[in-house]
Amino acid sequence: MGLIVAAYGPLLEHLTRRFGVSLPVAGATISVHFAGALLGVLIAMRTMEKLPARVTVMIATGIVSLGCAAVAVAFVWPFFMAAVFVIGVGFGALVLGLNQLVAYSEGRRRAALLNALNGAYSAGAVAGPIMIAAFAQEHFSLLYLAAAGVALALTPGAIGISGRLPVAAGSPGRPGLLVVIFILAFTLYVAVENGTGGWMTSHLESIGLASKDAATLTSGFWLALVTGRLLITLVPTRVPEAAIVTTGAGVATVALLAASIGVVAPWAYIVAGLALAPIFPTGIVWLAKLKPGDARATSWLFPAASVGGIAGPGVIGVVIAGFGVGWAPAVLALVALGMVSAFALASRAR
Repeated sequence: MGLIVAAYGPLLEHLTRRFGVSLPVAGATISVHFAGALLGVLIAMRTMEKLPARVTVMIATGIVSLGCAAVAVAFVWPFFMAAVFVIGVGFGALVLGLNQLVAYSEGRRRAALLNALNGAYSAGAVAGPIMIAAFAQEHFSLLYLAAAGVALALTPGAIGISGRLPVAAGSPGRPGLLVVIFILAFTLYVAVENGTGGWMTSHLESIGLASKDAATLTSGFWLALVTGRLLITLVPTRVPEAAIVTTGAGVATVALLAASIGVVAPWAYIVAGLALAPIFPTGIVWLAKLKPGDARATSWLFPAASVGGIAGPGVIGVVIAGFGVGWAPAVLALVALGMVSAFALASRAR
């Protein structure tokens, strides 16, 4: 999953040549993926309540395989976008299903385990930009066919998953004020993470870096996410989840603002990746501990993540179309500032 999503950013220049579209139009690929993910999340919110968890995970993995195969054979832009949407549907269902199963499992180290799980996602994301830079020009279809084969091979592995998510009896499932604050914070977080991963390659190219170097640095951003999530597993359980999340959000905001300075930009993006790393998994566990008996509370965070994935790169694309790619770090920093404010409010809410 991480490999596929991280590949979109470095693919943009290749897509402009392959399908004859402009860079802002190619950038819509990221938003289309997360539009599909939003649908997948909404479906999985229901199926994870009604059916054994393995059913959702197996079907979602099969959908990802189908979407990757369709991307491999796409010959016109609308067909390509439809295939990306299909990948997104499976992706969204998997993001909700896998994270929720860990968040509501038993044990004091849930936050560490969830960071490790998302670290695996980020590890795949490290390889994505490098593989695209090395092979997409001549082996685009082969790369996606290989991804389809891997997803299909993984599908039977979900048979061993057992159990369902806890749902409070008589609960209407509508989010309360605290959950609404978390929804806003997560929407902004995913906008920042995927906006950075999707547009930093183009921004770094605009300040003079070669395409391969820019793609390598994009891999460095995802590697920083891996590293940060693995390092968080070493943090003692006595450190509050709220402190981890709000500190990471604040540091990421400063780093993205610093990325507006050309000579600092490559390192600033890496620092931003390290700071962003623990926010998503630790934030899920934070809310799960506040709402221990009802998985519907944290389920709402996943539609928020999809909305952030749609709106974040899309808004940045609009700014780029009007003012140029040099404005990308400033826009990302502004969105990150909103994220900091939302998480700070959540830490004070009761």
